Amino acid sequence: MRKAIRRLLTAVVLIILLLGGAAWWLLSYIAPDEPLDMAYESIDVKEKALDMAKRLKPEFVLTEADINNMIKMHLERKLASREAGASSMELANGIHLDGAAFELEEDKLAARLNVTYRDRVPAELDAVYSLEWQPPNIALRPNSLSVKEIGLPVSLLEPIIIPLDLPADDVVTVRDVQFLKDQIKVLLKISLLSAVAEE
Repeated sequence: MRKAIRRLLTAVVLIILLLGGAAWWLLSYIAPDEPLDMAYESIDVKEKALDMAKRLKPEFVLTEADINNMIKMHLERKLASREAGASSMELANGIHLDGAAFELEEDKLAARLNVTYRDRVPAELDAVYSLEWQPPNIALRPNSLSVKEIGLPVSLLEPIIIPLDLPADDVVTVRDVQFLKDQIKVLLKISLLSAVAEE
């Protein structure tokens, strides 16, 4: 009888150790590889567009760094405008956004998101968005989402709409937007009459 109880206790301890080891492995596997933050520099697209209009240059470029800054600025504003009870960087119920980095890949945007679930479980999410020009905004449509190599439902992500915020006085309008390898080229249509009237 004592041997049976000892064996049962040994088996229970082994199962607990195995489950603990598996949980530790999973937590270390999904943990972020590098620290990311939500710091950004303010980007004034309107100023860039007006500067190009004054030079009569019909285009300007948004670099990968510009896009990073614009998305982080937009996310901060959007998440901060949600109900007062939620944390300012809460993506979804219990999921807090700690940091992000974005890389342009022509008409795709790869996103690495460091999140914390319930203030306890840090994880790195990898997302891919398709980029679309929807005047007057750049739309990011979610294509895929994963934690490392583990796929997650893409429905957990919302589309992100980034307004270009061009001058409202019709001096410049967007003729076309081209998504390139590590930049977005914005082709402008300049109204010479409005530009001359401003001078």
